[in-house]
Amino acid sequence: MRVVVLTMCALVAAGVFTAMFIAIWSSRRDPSRPQTFAPSLASELVWVAIPCLVMLAAAIPAVIAILSATTGH
Repeated sequence: MRVVVLTMCALVAAGVFTAMFIAIWSSRRDPSRPQTFAPSLASELVWVAIPCLVMLAAAIPAVIAILSATTGH
């Protein structure tokens, strides 16, 4: 069973990295074209905050489950 889960995780990771590489490669900027966007602090903060909230939403129940399993409650 562990081998199956490890294989699934490896396939997902390979797919994510492949999609990421394709996205990066296809969206490279041509040096002769001018920049068409301006940096935005608000969008950067949202871009960082959403994954942090997702991680907290997943971590809190996991920590509670681990602590209750180790303490026997």
